[in-house]
Amino acid sequence: MGLCTMALLATALSHAGDSTCSSAAECSLNGACVSGRCVCDAAWAGPRCSRLNLVPMDRDAAERGVYRPTDGATSWGASVVHSKEDGLYHMFAAQMKGNCTLTSWIPNSEVIHATAAGLLGPYTFREVLFETFHHNPRLVRDPHDGAYLLFMIGGPHPGTADCSGIPPAAGEMLDTRIVVSRATSVWGPWSEPTGSLLARGGSSEWDYVVTNPAPIILPNGTTLLYYRGTPKYWNASGSSADDLPESVGLAVADHWTGPYVKRFATPILSVMNEDPFAWYQDDAAGGSFHMLTHGRDDWWNTHHSFSRDGLTWSTGADVAADPNITLTDGGVYKFTNRERPWIYFNETTGRPAVLFTGVCPGVKYTYAYTLAQRIEQRRAV
Repeated sequence: MGLCTMALLATALSHAGDSTCSSAAECSLNGACVSGRCVCDAAWAGPRCSRLNLVPMDRDAAERGVYRPTDGATSWGASVVHSKEDGLYHMFAAQMKGNCTLTSWIPNSEVIHATAAGLLGPYTFREVLFETFHHNPRLVRDPHDGAYLLFMIGGPHPGTADCSGIPPAAGEMLDTRIVVSRATSVWGPWSEPTGSLLARGGSSEWDYVVTNPAPIILPNGTTLLYYRGTPKYWNASGSSADDLPESVGLAVADHWTGPYVKRFATPILSVMNEDPFAWYQDDAAGGSFHMLTHGRDDWWNTHHSFSRDGLTWSTGADVAADPNITLTDGGVYKFTNRERPWIYFNETTGRPAVLFTGVCPGVKYTYAYTLAQRIEQRRAV
C-alpha cells in the first residue's frame, strides 16, 4: 500500500466515528468494516453508517421547497422520475383538495402530477391524476416493459367541502385499500386503479388496516410489497383511539398485479415505524435491501433499516434524518415534522442522491409542502 493510499484511508477512518465493527452488517450495509471501524459510503454517515449524509441547504431553498404551490395548497411527499420522453422531471405527489390541510387528509387527498426542468425544481402543477380519495403515491417501473406503476391507497369519495374529516369507520375503509395504476408514458393515460391488492387483517390483529404501500419489483418480476399495519381505528361505541401502534409488514406476489400473500404474521421491524420506502441496492457482497420509515415513538425522525434478503431486517431503530435542516450559513431551519421519505437515486451510480419528504413548517399535521435535500455523492477524504 502506497503512502498516498494509506493517508487517504487514515483520513476516511477519521470520519467513521468511535464505534467498533466486525462486519459490514455492523455498518448497516452502507459501508465497509476496515480495521474495526466503519468506512461509510458517500451517501451515509455516523458510527454505523445509518445516517444520511445530507448536504446543507440555502435558507431560501428550505423555505421554498421544491413543490410549494403559490395558492397555498398542502402537498405531502413525492415520487420523481427523469423522463427520456421530454427530458423533464415528473413528480407524483399527494395534495389536499382546495385549501384543506393534513388535518383532513382522509378524505381530501388527491394524487397530482407536476413537472420541473431540474431535479430540485421548482415543480409546476400539471394535473390531478386521481381525485379524492387517493394518497401515498409510490412510483416504480416494471422491469419487463418499463411501464410506470403508481401504487397508492384510496377509493372513490367526494371529499368534504368544508375540509372536515369523516367518521373513523368510514376513514379506515379508504385508508386500508391499496391500489395500483399503470401507464406507458409519464403523461398517461393512466389505467383505472385496481385493488384492493392486499387483504386486511382480522379485527383483533396488528394489521387490521393495511396502508402505505412500498413496492420493490425484482428483475424476475417477484414483488415485495412493504406496508404499514395498524389495529382497528374505532371501538364498538364508534370512538377512535387517540394513538395506535403502527408497524411495517411484508406481502409477496409473483407479479406486481398480485395476488399478494402476507409473508409473516407479525411485523418485520421490532421498532414501530410507518411510511416505508424500500429499495434494493447492488453491492460487491451480493446486494442488500434498505428501508426508510417515519419514526413512530419519535415521530419527528426518519429511520433506516437494512436486510440481506428483504425478509429479515434490522430493528428499524437507527435515525437516518431529523426535521432540523443544516443551512449553508451555519444556521438550522427547524420543521415541526418531516415525513413520507423517498429517495431519488443517482442515474449513473445508482446510489442515494436526493431525499424528498413532506414537511410541516408550523403546527403538526396542518399545512405542509414538499422538500428535497441533496445527499453527499463523494466520500470525505
